[in-house]
Amino acid sequence: MSFDNVLEQFWVCMVIALMSSCTSITVTQQEMFRLLRERMVKINTMTGCLLSCFYCFSHWVVLVGMAIYRPVLLNSGFWLVDLAVTAFFTIGLTSIFRGIILLMMRNAIAKAIEEKDMKDNFVYSMYNTIRYIFLRKDRHLCARYVE
Repeated sequence: MSFDNVLEQFWVCMVIALMSSCTSITVTQQEMFRLLRERMVKINTMTGCLLSCFYCFSHWVVLVGMAIYRPVLLNSGFWLVDLAVTAFFTIGLTSIFRGIILLMMRNAIAKAIEEKDMKDNFVYSMYNTIRYIFLRKDRHLCARYVE
């Protein structure tokens, strides 16, 4: 097995891993597939659980990708062993990619929440400031703020 062939097979494993990570997170976590997950739980509990667990779902997506593209990183003479090692290598890459994607999603959500809190706090503080100015007992001093 030449170096170019191994590099090509490694690239195929990387593509399968990235595709599996994105697919598993999308199907198991995003709102657009919620109805499908709920229906599958009603039809078959095991299938519903499979569609709810991104770790389990990614294994199956990797196995489908391996069946279609058939990458083999090692050549020991035992095709089934080589395929199993490549599959678990690809699953390991999938876990790394999924961790990176989930970390980026968590950071984006935290940033959005922080921005919303800042906006809400600004609006609330402005409301309190205006309320304080216009509801003071010495209203004659408020005239300079209104003009």
